[in-house]
Amino acid sequence: TMTMCALNARLLSLTMYKSDLEFKILCITNRRQKIAYQTSSLMDSDMESPEMQRLNAEDQIYELEQTNLETQQKAVTAEFDSVQKLLENNIKKDFKLNVS
Repeated sequence: TMTMCALNARLLSLTMYKSDLEFKILCITNRRQKIAYQTSSLMDSDMESPEMQRLNAEDQIYELEQTNLETQQKAVTAEFDSVQKLLENNIKKDFKLNVS
């Protein structure tokens, strides 16, 4: 049962971390949409203008950050699934011991 408490605590911390990552990804997506809107409004002007270059550079930075966060999110999801499976196995084992 102590193991189950530790596993539940880990699941809660992973859930919080995963939610935090999802929120950060959402914020970056919103920023990138804003940049896309600004870029589209500048399309009539020079594509090599300093403003256009700045927006493109900013978008690339956000894209890298978003990719990094998505990689972390996949790792957290994999760990969450693993911990959840361990918890389910412990519950089944405890239930079988109590029934016998």
